[in-house]
Amino acid sequence: MENNSTTKYQIHPGIAVARVGDSPDSFYLAPEGLKKLPIECDAAGNPTKSKNGKLNRVHTFKDSKQRIKRQGARFGIYVTDTENPNGRPIQLDDIIQGVASKGKLVDIEWTVWLANKKSSWYQFKQLEGEHGYAPDHPLRNVIVTDPDERQNMLIIDPGPQTINCTKTRSASFAKGENPDYAQTFPPPLRPNNIDTLGDIRTNDSMELVVLGGHGNSGTYLDAPDQPRIESYANNEGWFDDTSDGPVTAKLIYADERDNQYRYLEVEDPSWVIVGYPRYVPELADIITMDDVLVDVNTREFAANQYLYGVAPFNKSTNIDPNIPNDLEDWRSDPRKEYNEDYYPYFYRDIWPILERPNAMQWVTDVLVSSNLPHDHGPNGTFSPKKIGVPPKTVEDPEQRALFNYMRMFIYRSVRPVDETNKFKFEGRVDGNMTGYPLMPYLSGDNPLSNVVPSKFLTLTETQIFLLKQWAEGKFINEELEMLKGVDIEKPLESIDKGGVENILGGAFCPGAEVGWIIRNPAIYAKPYRVKADPATIPGMANSTAGNTPGVQSSHFENMLSLSDNFAKGLQPGDITKRSALPWQSDFNECTSQDINVTYKEWNLIYPKNIGDEFTERYQEKTTALWWPVHRPMQVYRRNLDSNGNPISGSEDQVNWSRGIPETNEGDFKMVTAWKDMGFVIKEQNIEPEVKFFEQERNYDFDINDQYAGSPPPKKTKK
Repeated sequence: MENNSTTKYQIHPGIAVARVGDSPDSFYLAPEGLKKLPIECDAAGNPTKSKNGKLNRVHTFKDSKQRIKRQGARFGIYVTDTENPNGRPIQLDDIIQGVASKGKLVDIEWTVWLANKKSSWYQFKQLEGEHGYAPDHPLRNVIVTDPDERQNMLIIDPGPQTINCTKTRSASFAKGENPDYAQTFPPPLRPNNIDTLGDIRTNDSMELVVLGGHGNSGTYLDAPDQPRIESYANNEGWFDDTSDGPVTAKLIYADERDNQYRYLEVEDPSWVIVGYPRYVPELADIITMDDVLVDVNTREFAANQYLYGVAPFNKSTNIDPNIPNDLEDWRSDPRKEYNEDYYPYFYRDIWPILERPNAMQWVTDVLVSSNLPHDHGPNGTFSPKKIGVPPKTVEDPEQRALFNYMRMFIYRSVRPVDETNKFKFEGRVDGNMTGYPLMPYLSGDNPLSNVVPSKFLTLTETQIFLLKQWAEGKFINEELEMLKGVDIEKPLESIDKGGVENILGGAFCPGAEVGWIIRNPAIYAKPYRVKADPATIPGMANSTAGNTPGVQSSHFENMLSLSDNFAKGLQPGDITKRSALPWQSDFNECTSQDINVTYKEWNLIYPKNIGDEFTERYQEKTTALWWPVHRPMQVYRRNLDSNGNPISGSEDQVNWSRGIPETNEGDFKMVTAWKDMGFVIKEQNIEPEVKFFEQERNYDFDINDQYAGSPPPKKTKK
């Protein structure tokens, strides 16, 4: 029976990230916005505020014993109706409109199901598998052949946990904490056991807080040469405690007809992803998960039909994307295109793309040694006072021509989305640019093998189109026009964006919190909503709960699957299972990558095998970074006085992971050393110039690579 009411209840954000930490009890809340510090909270997950009512932001990321605090992902339920078209948080005693009844809200039941399927999944081999795995694609832990054994031994599955906002306000995803479910946990591991994937709790605003694991990784292999790391992505016998899974909720209300307590299931599950710490929270990745989702939503879910759709880009050709048949017809319409008359806003749409590269100077020495080519200063090539001025507002024709040239130069430097293997600008209109490296000068999804090579990172199709419009002078500078309120998204969409803006959106080899699966529209039910397998969602819509509200157990017949079924939906653990195992091995190696650019379609060449001395001698190679905002390379450190206070103006640049080489041995060291790493934070109230410095490094390891300069020998991912 359909609910004919205009009232809707939804969980927001649609996707959010929690982060591991080795502190047993201390945690904070996710920042819920791009380049923001996390939110301080109390032990129940209630955000704390200053006297002026602003959220308190985190400035120390470790507890009193130098252990990294976990980051909690916060979810709330929002009501939209005729009085609140933009949504508002749900409140106790709200009148809940059920399917055939209504009554006052008395409680909320939250259900979360976290799992880790990494050990049971296929081996990661760059882009192989993005569009389906070949029949002979190897599995991880291939020596475990029996399907039942793989399911029981290789999947970490504590089962779903349900809590409410009254009597049962917390639960754990620990071994032995779910007696009604057949949990599966790994055997004893070295160097660290895994006996929990985290816990959940509700705060005083009836919001849910999801906390992940504690950063533990280990192997069950017990040979004399174990434990050891042999690969950046696939290590036999290993487990880690990252995870992901659905978040669902039911509203409990007292039916006004008979005072019976009834349930209404909140539509559209959310999803939580548990990743590793965000060591540089105030800088943005070149591509974020939100950038990827904006592109997917625009081109696959008709989210902005004036930007991308069917001409003439007005109501006459618009469709309602919430009607499945209409959306399917729209997707298959060959007339879809970007609107050449679309004018992006400079500070909303363009500047976020252009300002990010310069900020990387705080986490790598490459930009400084290159004379800061993305300088934002008055005389810089990326000065918004020059490249942000629309042609029609520039009276001086020479200045207008200069600004036009600067914009077009930057745009032509951007690597087209279909040229991921092209290194340099060549054979195009502007001879002055011939030989310049294309941008971003970052490693791509596959600079390693000859199977589907993708050597360099590209922006999304939507980002590149917006840059084209800007380069051609088709843009609006909202500050010059003194325009306010130009954001496209509504408040609830802003919450959804805030949940994913600090998740890495590329490159995916295999990636950080997530991998290339997030580009696949098949895994989404609608914008910012992962399609959940119904078998993993408790279904008791509008059912009678009895006279006493309380946590109701749900029966789940099927254990988690060893395979994928995107048509049906994702299960717990299905997003993170494609990531590195353990996460610390790839994390340690994602600094820079040697890339062979001799031939466009080949990463690996073997001229020695055929005695080709010419090619051997003259093959061309370059070194590109991975994602230094996510995994810092070189950072600044304040020198301290005798009292341990920072000395203003006294600083040096050091290797962030000093003491940990980029080798298999270093990868293994990072399995336990990740918790000793420092956080890179904007310095407060010391100098007028914005600077970012390392803080809270536990100690420096005894190795001769402390100061920045020539890096220690590294091994290329393989």
